[in-house]
Amino acid sequence: MPRDLEGEKPSVVPLTESPNRLSQSPTRPGDSEQNFVILPYDEQKTNQKPNLNPYTRPLTVSDIDSVEALENAAFSDPRDRATREKLLYRLSKCGELCLGIFITIVPGSDIKAETLATGKPVETTRENGAISVLVGHIVSTKATTPLVTDVSMDYPKDWNSEKPVPSELGHQEDGRTIVLHSVAVLPEFQGGGLGRILMLAYMQQMNGAGIADRLALIAHDHMVPWYQKLGWNNKGKSNCQFGGGGWSDMAFDLKAVEARAAYG
Repeated sequence: MPRDLEGEKPSVVPLTESPNRLSQSPTRPGDSEQNFVILPYDEQKTNQKPNLNPYTRPLTVSDIDSVEALENAAFSDPRDRATREKLLYRLSKCGELCLGIFITIVPGSDIKAETLATGKPVETTRENGAISVLVGHIVSTKATTPLVTDVSMDYPKDWNSEKPVPSELGHQEDGRTIVLHSVAVLPEFQGGGLGRILMLAYMQQMNGAGIADRLALIAHDHMVPWYQKLGWNNKGKSNCQFGGGGWSDMAFDLKAVEARAAYG
């Protein structure tokens, strides 16, 4: 579930880059360097750390170590975290629905991040040894219901077996709702606008993909205004009991194909 992002700037800045190409099939580990978006300069500025130059790209199973490290760092309450197995399931089944925001760090710099140890070289020939480091992510699946449920939050435990039994749990490929399970930014990078940049990039890309009718998530009450300022609608108290319950249902309607054709 979404990580509290207090201090993020609420104003909406339109993204000008073309959305990433999304595939209906799971992304292969070898595709991790493809389909990334360089964010416009004015959107790269944050309040906390200069010259971050963030960029986004879809996540793959090869990012699992970084995704797990970020999840554990961002969620102080273990009940709110996804386990490594659940994260691996989601990245394997629908990595095209998962998005990461990365920065480039040169070893020895004063930038600290829990995901630094799991970063990967930007270019093998780069002399300064710069690495790409995950600082925020959105991890999602598809569901057949319009709002988040405990069924959509779960996953089939035999998903990785040779013959998994068909299940209503977890990702449903024919679903028209994209459920955002984790919206998280590393604690030391919160409050500088990266959460807003990540969410806007995700909303834009899903609007352009034409693979769903809506986005849905569950949020703590004090985070509801943050999402509303980005265009999300508060659907009231959620029936979902994940992490002990007490959530609000949030939804964002995606453009219809006709609307995308008319307005671009």
